Amino acid sequence: MRGALRRVGLLYLAASALLCTPLFAHEMGTSALLIHESESGTGNLVFKRTVGADGKVPPIDFQFTPACELRNLNTEWEDTTEVIQRATFFCNAPLINHQVSVNGFTRLAPDLILVATPLNHQRVNAVLTPKQSSFRFNTATVHTATLGYLRIGIEHIVLGWDHVLFVAGLFLLWKKRDQSTRQLVGQFTLFTVGHSLTLALLVLGWIAVPTRAIEAWIALSVLWLAWELIRTPPARHSNAFHLLLIAAFGLLHGSGFALSMQERGFPDDALISTLLLFNLGIEIGQLWIVTLLAATFHLLEKTHYHACTRLTQHTLTLGIGGAALYWTIERIHGYV
Repeated sequence: MRGALRRVGLLYLAASALLCTPLFAHEMGTSALLIHESESGTGNLVFKRTVGADGKVPPIDFQFTPACELRNLNTEWEDTTEVIQRATFFCNAPLINHQVSVNGFTRLAPDLILVATPLNHQRVNAVLTPKQSSFRFNTATVHTATLGYLRIGIEHIVLGWDHVLFVAGLFLLWKKRDQSTRQLVGQFTLFTVGHSLTLALLVLGWIAVPTRAIEAWIALSVLWLAWELIRTPPARHSNAFHLLLIAAFGLLHGSGFALSMQERGFPDDALISTLLLFNLGIEIGQLWIVTLLAATFHLLEKTHYHACTRLTQHTLTLGIGGAALYWTIERIHGYV
């Protein structure tokens, strides 16, 4: 019991240190531009940017060609992590005759999702990047950049630190319990099925969940893993209950993936393909994280310096626990 309390104390100290510096669950500063034309050449737009891991708003900006006038520009913040600008646009020609160009991409803000509804035309989605930084609305055949959603899925798992730490925690727990490769595959399969299910249900609009509560529960799922990693395992534990929790946490993380994309959206003309590609990107990122961890520990064990292996495990455990405790306190405080 004393050993467990000491470990909790270390987690508390780690979290206290983290409280003194900015810590972001999502490193990537995602951006979106939503345009709706209500009358010919006139309508409303919403421009959203998420604060990146450097604590700054991405310098991404856009402009119409031919130029349009923006009026009634209003800027507001949401939970100090997302800046939202709303405005009314006035153009001398219908939106379909214009082009939107984007600049200011950075490493932490590598793309912008465009969702536009020109008057008397179908809604279009596009992913703008430094290589394809403009979009012309009067393109004869509107093409949705479906492959862009594969990259966005990879970025969401690899640059979303709460998800990264959960995957790392599952791997460390598997190592701690000295389980088989088959059990590792089974656990990650359950996690994958869980987050794929809620991701699809939320994107299709069949269910709805409270955003802040989900974020708090995701932090608690990472904190639970940290507790499992530091506590002395009981002589007998229920493997079925452990697997059930992993599946339930998969449902939570899938909700987080969907909520991070709900304002940016999936294109109606390619909903299934972009959803599958986004989910495939998440799986690729998840596999990359597990492969990196497995290769690292394999190399450490090959050196026969067991102290280095233990130190790496303990360092990762403290990092997971400290970050999870910080996020839990921050998100519950924001929720209540």
